[in-house]
Amino acid sequence: MKNLILSVIAKISKMDAEAKQLAAKVEAQSLLIGALLLTIGKNGGMSEMIENVKKAINAALDAADSPLKSDAELLLNEFNNIVVLTQLLETNDAEIDIDSLKTASGDTVTD
Repeated sequence: MKNLILSVIAKISKMDAEAKQLAAKVEAQSLLIGALLLTIGKNGGMSEMIENVKKAINAALDAADSPLKSDAELLLNEFNNIVVLTQLLETNDAEIDIDSLKTASGDTVTD
């Protein structure tokens, strides 16, 4: 029984590490897309690119079966979230406020 429990713990630990790695990849891709949107936006092509992506996702929504529709809707929602976040970044200060991050995470700020 002890070996079974250790095996389960090892599997959970591996799955947790893989999930964290996947989450980091997704977040890195979101950052990259955000940076691309900011760069393209400064050159005037952001709205056209956003509309093209939304049209493609909506076309997939129209063509998809019921199980795939929810996935396409999830993709559209996440894309919209990235666009909104990018627009917020464009209108706000570009520098990261480390003190605010520490305060938000519950850490105490020491000087």
